[in-house]
Amino acid sequence: MPLDIITVIVLLVAAILLVQAGTSLIQTLYIWDSPERIRAAGAPDTYAKPKHGFTVLLPARHEQEVIGETVRKLGEAKYPKELLELMVICSEDDTETIAAAEHAKREYGLENVTVLVFGGSPGKAKAMNLGLEAAKHELLTIFDSEDDVSPELFSIVDTLYQRKRIDVLQGGVQLMDYDSHWFSAHNVLEYFFWFKSRMHYFAKSGAVPLGGNTVFFRATDLQEVGGWDESTLTEDGDLGVRLSIAGKRFGVMYDSDHVTKEEVPHSTKAFIKQRTRWNQGFLQMIRKGDWLRLPTLRKRLLIGSVLTAPTFMALVIASAPLFIIVGITVKLPVLVSLLTAVPLLMAVLMLCTSILGLYEFGKDQGLHVRWWQYLYLVVTFVPYQGILMISAVRAAYRELLGQRGWEKTAHSGAHRGAPQPASPALVPAMASEAA
Repeated sequence: MPLDIITVIVLLVAAILLVQAGTSLIQTLYIWDSPERIRAAGAPDTYAKPKHGFTVLLPARHEQEVIGETVRKLGEAKYPKELLELMVICSEDDTETIAAAEHAKREYGLENVTVLVFGGSPGKAKAMNLGLEAAKHELLTIFDSEDDVSPELFSIVDTLYQRKRIDVLQGGVQLMDYDSHWFSAHNVLEYFFWFKSRMHYFAKSGAVPLGGNTVFFRATDLQEVGGWDESTLTEDGDLGVRLSIAGKRFGVMYDSDHVTKEEVPHSTKAFIKQRTRWNQGFLQMIRKGDWLRLPTLRKRLLIGSVLTAPTFMALVIASAPLFIIVGITVKLPVLVSLLTAVPLLMAVLMLCTSILGLYEFGKDQGLHVRWWQYLYLVVTFVPYQGILMISAVRAAYRELLGQRGWEKTAHSGAHRGAPQPASPALVPAMASEAA
């Protein structure tokens, strides 16, 4: 390959990388740039008198091991029961989850729990749209079937809706079991930076790819934009873009005492499937093109960078060794030779940020992170980038082949301590009760 072509490629990739890395770093550290931002991002010191009614959507499929405990904990929310509706939504073929939800409703005496069963093909977006149609209250929110939700969260959200001019509120979501698998700490830190900092940056910009749960909406706003898109694998991010186009006002609340706690995927294979689904959903959103209707170029570039980041980073990871080899073996101008090290420098910057993030996460959650866990984070950094690359490539492959089926992530309640499987003897009995 001629040297001038190599030079152009190196300069182009280095420029894109520097812009991407700089933007990502600004978003990642945004909340720490000002003490006032950290204070404003947290829960209010006092709560207003309860005013708003909430319908909680709990779409669940094959979640009989965790749904009962989730329903129980939501039933303990410190909020008037008449203003809180809990709706477990299942497809009719999932008899075990239906039975587990019904059993929890009876066992804990929860009069405000509804188990909504629907026919036809299953689907999370479909379940939530049905829940939207059946909801009794003004505000809607979504939780996943394994979520641990703060008992005070509804009082906090009600207060924020009364005191601030917001239409959509994104609450904090945090993976907790940072030491359960070799990749756990990296996955935990992605959530930590996303919800504690980056979401605030998006909300300030008015273009928000929403998270999958702990998001609060006005039912009328959801109806205005047509609810959730049942054809995309990232219905949450897609909905956030459409609400952004509609000019809705976003708020974000991340308080370490009131985050919704979740678990990391239970295996490397499960993680790759989950990340494949997210990446493929981003590709679908790019193809769908709604983000191009955002009102300003800045907002379009912001969302476009989020949607293309997984694919772009996969290319960077794959090409980084080649760039280093070129820099060492090919005689290039000095400046160009130095720029071949940009991918490596970006990796070092990412790793340093992760180390600091793990310290901040431990401090936030009152966890003692030991010295060897920081070392383990360093050792597993490159392999983690490898599985991110595999997930991005797999997503592109599936999208090209038109394989758009939902690859479900199983949950065992690892963030709650010991897994809580349903009793083998109890499940058939509960299933027969629901039949």
